[in-house]
Amino acid sequence: MKIAFCIFLFLSGCAWLPEDGKRAELLELSPQTQTLETAKIIRSWAKPQWWRDFHNPEFNRLIETALKDNPSLHAATARLTQSEAVADFQEAEMLPSISSNIEFHHRRFSEKDFYGPTGGQTLTGAYIDPVVFRYHLDLWGKDKAKLEAAIGKEQAQASELAVTQLLLSTAIARSYIELCAVEEDVELLEKLTEKAREKLQLVTLRWKQGLSSQDPVHENEQKLETLNQQKTSIQTQVQLLRNRLATLAGKQTDWGKTIHATETHTTAYLPPPESLSIGLLAHRPDVVAALWRVESAAKLIHVAKTAFYPDVNLVGFAGLRSLNLKDLFLSNGASVAYGVGPTITLPLFEGGRLDAELKNQQAAYDVAVETYNQTLLTAAQQVADNIAQWRQTIEHDAEQSLAIEAAKAELQLDQKRYQAGLSTRDGFIDSELNLLQQQLTDSKLHAAHLLAAIGLIEVLGGGYENHTLPSTKP
Repeated sequence: MKIAFCIFLFLSGCAWLPEDGKRAELLELSPQTQTLETAKIIRSWAKPQWWRDFHNPEFNRLIETALKDNPSLHAATARLTQSEAVADFQEAEMLPSISSNIEFHHRRFSEKDFYGPTGGQTLTGAYIDPVVFRYHLDLWGKDKAKLEAAIGKEQAQASELAVTQLLLSTAIARSYIELCAVEEDVELLEKLTEKAREKLQLVTLRWKQGLSSQDPVHENEQKLETLNQQKTSIQTQVQLLRNRLATLAGKQTDWGKTIHATETHTTAYLPPPESLSIGLLAHRPDVVAALWRVESAAKLIHVAKTAFYPDVNLVGFAGLRSLNLKDLFLSNGASVAYGVGPTITLPLFEGGRLDAELKNQQAAYDVAVETYNQTLLTAAQQVADNIAQWRQTIEHDAEQSLAIEAAKAELQLDQKRYQAGLSTRDGFIDSELNLLQQQLTDSKLHAAHLLAAIGLIEVLGGGYENHTLPSTKP
């Protein structure tokens, strides 16, 4: 009868678990064949150290220095270490714990309480338990769900670290490409300024000799001052870019003066846009991180549900206990004490706390799902946008190459006319100025193409690989 009553009490100790409402649903990857014009799926987009394919030692040095010394990256690494520690703690919680307990006491027992023969006495005693055993019986999978949730957060944090590494490396890549471009612009502007000064000297000489009006002098003076202003602005931009690169690398700004700007290439490295597939979004660390957070949130819903059920802990101890310290070891075993048995916690009345916690975890899951969905939509848009920009830069590069060839041909013709005495030196200088302007435009377009390539690498995950995705859909 007593056993039956205990079983009834155990079973009836479950709080009323509310029914599951409708939860948010994960979006699936769409082929988007109209946007990407997919011809095939690239299984391996890039290497984890994608920057090495640019074959630029200075580029490699900058990024590898930043990955070693950047404070933001150190902070992200520390957050990952925290997540790993939490997961290790939850794993340890699933194992039995054995400890020792020693207590010495000096107390007076009341004469009016139930202490019997010891009432009214003051005694010095001790409880020595060399073995105290505790084990939580995970009847409903609560501990396992907590561990899986912690592992999910750990994996999400590992992906977040990859996000930080990717954003840092691409930020350095952009700044370095811009630095190389503006350094080249400085050289071209020096040549432009020299030619503009030569042209000004010619028109000034003609004006002073009475062969022309003063208007060309003023016009060429304005052009020369405009070029000087551009050169000053570009030189300031060079210093700002060096300062930015030094900060990204985790160094003081003076370190930026040691950066050597050289030409960078991407030929034979990036695949054509038609070879890309939307399936490569699985290589984006932010998408992977969002998916792991969904997985973790799903496990926490299970943890919240187990709070509605009885909780059982197995507890045991063995040791020596005595109210008189002198009798602790000299009582022929009379002070030996031990015990073992379950401790059952029944959630009979919680005042709505369990319902509130379950709703909180369910809402957190919905937030994680919708965050993942938004991350996925944004990622797809970024890929489509960057492919469009990349295609545009390829076309502009090709068109500018034709413009460069035309400017060179014009310069050759004007040089021949000038050498043959068929035209003045002005026309020859103007052709030189036009070619330099076309080269300046080509420098900007080439930098835009490289920046578009870096943008495409970034939105496709930069070679990030994750082999520990959730095995089941939450």
